Amino acid sequence: MTGSPDNELIPVTVIRDHRIRAAGRRHDDVIVYDWGFDLHGVHYEQRSYILLDDGIQINQPVIFPPEQQGWWYCDLVKVTETRDQVAVEDLWIDVIVGPPDHPYRVLDLDEYAAAVERGELTPAEAADGLIRTQRFLDRRLNRRDEVLRTWPDFPPQAVTSLADASFHRDWSLIKAGS
Repeated sequence: MTGSPDNELIPVTVIRDHRIRAAGRRHDDVIVYDWGFDLHGVHYEQRSYILLDDGIQINQPVIFPPEQQGWWYCDLVKVTETRDQVAVEDLWIDVIVGPPDHPYRVLDLDEYAAAVERGELTPAEAADGLIRTQRFLDRRLNRRDEVLRTWPDFPPQAVTSLADASFHRDWSLIKAGS
């Protein structure tokens, strides 16, 4: 992608975990959106990216401690697209990605297994989630024989180019039953 993608951004509405509705923008296979939350009486704003081809949502958490600022939190998500709306639902498996000289961490495989045991995922959905997680790790993070301590493709160039994308920020909590 060359230059700023601002002129190529397509408006979408993102529904995050059935709880937040946010204005977002789509460029190719990446959606960027901003949202907010309160924690311990402090209001935070967070920018998130949905990697549609990976089925992964990533962000640099604003609540990470200072020594982890700039690190990435990656969630396996279920993505459902309908016209100009994209719903994302967290599917338990997470990956924390720090600088290339730190190993990444895969989290919550136990929660994923428990969800499968409870029947919250069908065997086909569970297999798909594991395949997508492995594909994300192999494509974006796993080094083969590289001597340089860099991530093969992380963060993806499409995300880097959207980091400064400017658009109207608008989000709200979704009330139960709406």
